[in-house]
Amino acid sequence: MSIKTNKNLLIFLFSAAALALIFAYISQFVFNYQPCILCLYQRKPFFAIIALTLSALVFFKTEKSQKTIIFFCIIFLIINAGIAFYHVGVEQKIFKGFSGCSSQNLNEINDLEELKKALLATKAVRCDQPQFFLLSLSMAAWNLIYCITIALFSFLHLQKRVNRG
Repeated sequence: MSIKTNKNLLIFLFSAAALALIFAYISQFVFNYQPCILCLYQRKPFFAIIALTLSALVFFKTEKSQKTIIFFCIIFLIINAGIAFYHVGVEQKIFKGFSGCSSQNLNEINDLEELKKALLATKAVRCDQPQFFLLSLSMAAWNLIYCITIALFSFLHLQKRVNRG
């Protein structure tokens, strides 16, 4: 695989992760769909992919290091797909989800009055009750499809280049 091909795939992975996060934050802050804890977990691999791809594009310019980073990005996509799969299972009542709310960090509260205000302001978000559907699929289901598609495309692209070279 050439350095240019690696760079294009890294840019694609960066863009795909950034697009997913942009969509998640628009859903949260513009359309007021509050994320559950599993939704928040699903964002973390996208942040890791952004960090990895940026580091590869800026610091790791050898073919071998870029291939390694692409491989790790694929691993993070698979991890994200696993979380999304579990989340869809929780939504479908196949798996047991978390029982607590997730939209407020209560660790920084120092007294009872702050706790009361935080609890009153907190909208409890359950993982088993999706807030949004598109074509009868929840955001978690779409994330599962998205991650699997990008991981497969990236893997096949990487594999095709390895077989050629």
